[in-house]
Amino acid sequence: MFAFRSGARRLATLTPVNHVKHPTNLTRQSRQMSILNADTGSLATKTYHKINLFIMGLTPVAFALSPSVLNLPVDVMLGLALPAHAHIGMSYVITDYVPKLSKSLVGPARVALLAVTGVTTVGFAKLNLTGDGITESVKALW
Repeated sequence: MFAFRSGARRLATLTPVNHVKHPTNLTRQSRQMSILNADTGSLATKTYHKINLFIMGLTPVAFALSPSVLNLPVDVMLGLALPAHAHIGMSYVITDYVPKLSKSLVGPARVALLAVTGVTTVGFAKLNLTGDGITESVKALW
């Protein structure tokens, strides 16, 4: 946080070390994101928020275009964005609540989440490519 400035006059003055020109290892690590630890680092948070905005913008477009041929690419994008958004969000939940039960369960919980995300993505892909699509399936509920 603070480093002592060397000098004869100001030995005891403190200066903040926020002006580092080269990123440290800690900064580099905070930018990284892995598929299992999807909630670590600033990149994960930014990705989560950008996907959220993407889904908010794409959902009305999907309902406006449905039913048409133009809706297939929108449904495919939703089929990729929704599981990614859910995966990162549930990673935050795992980080917050699973260690309260047992710290040894965090790893298996993350692997299980990855499996659920994979199955969900494959299911959405099958629904979009061989079925009615996400939008038409949701519209059929009403």
